[in-house]
Amino acid sequence: MTAPTDSRVIEHVNKAVDDGVHNVGEMVRYVHTFVKSLFESSPLPRPINRRFYPTRDDLRQMIYRRRRANMHGLLDQEIVANKIAAWSSQHPDDYWLYRPSDSDAGQQLLLVHQSAWQRRLLLRYGQDLVFLDATYKTTHYALPLFFLCVHTNTGYIVVAVIVVEREDSASLSEALDMLRQYVPQWNPSAFMVDSSEVEMTAVSTIFPGNFLLSPV
Repeated sequence: MTAPTDSRVIEHVNKAVDDGVHNVGEMVRYVHTFVKSLFESSPLPRPINRRFYPTRDDLRQMIYRRRRANMHGLLDQEIVANKIAAWSSQHPDDYWLYRPSDSDAGQQLLLVHQSAWQRRLLLRYGQDLVFLDATYKTTHYALPLFFLCVHTNTGYIVVAVIVVEREDSASLSEALDMLRQYVPQWNPSAFMVDSSEVEMTAVSTIFPGNFLLSPV
């Protein structure tokens, strides 16, 4: 039975990957040099000892796992950014606000989208009553998703989409404020919201004085 790779070697490989070392041959040299530093005052392990000398296949898997872990989330956000850039060029009248998550900068993910036709419906049917609806377990990611809806002559229509990183009043308030700034003529008389303190606080903050309706 093969012994697991020494945790110090794994940590060294991970650090090397973080520093940009992705070539297996180069990683072999990095590991051998590191192992020598571990055994400066004692005999080196035998070259067949995979605990300290992972095979090339072992290292290839370790590099892959580390790169995948580093790219998880970041890759998805990059794909979203590229998609939005493409959609924006195809539909320049649509409104897109996309801010990726960046924990180092203390920045939370925010996405607000409204097409040109949704904006027209919001201005036509959304001056009296607007519905703010939170959805759950409808996407692959555990991110709060909100729909702004209005009642038109053909039924209820979504007129804006909001995605936030955290389901709190500050995040939702920011999203509503961005949309209000983009459509300054929009000033509804009332909101229909869920029985949610987060939604009630956010709406009251951005649209003070509006009448709030909530299902019992």
